[in-house]
Amino acid sequence: MESRGMEEYEIINLEDHLSLSDIRIKMQTRPGFLTMQKWLVIYNLIVHPRPLSQIAMHTGLSESTVYRIVSDYNRLGPEAFNMIS
Repeated sequence: MESRGMEEYEIINLEDHLSLSDIRIKMQTRPGFLTMQKWLVIYNLIVHPRPLSQIAMHTGLSESTVYRIVSDYNRLGPEAFNMIS
C-alpha cells in the first residue's frame, strides 16, 4: 500500500449532512468516547475549517484517522458513526 504524503490531507471538503446545532446534539447524546471524537472532528471542520493536520493535533488523532472520519462522513453521512469501526 502506497503511503500518502501529508499534503494530500491538507484540503478536504465536508458534505453538508447536518446543521451545526444537530451536530452539537449528536455530540451530547451519543454514547462512547470514540463516537464523540468523530463528531468533534466534524464539528471542528465546520466551526473552524483548517488543514487536517491542525485538526488532528487539536483532537489528538492521526491525520489519516481524521481523513478517514471525514471521508466516511462525506460518503455515508451521520450513519457512518453508528457503525462499528
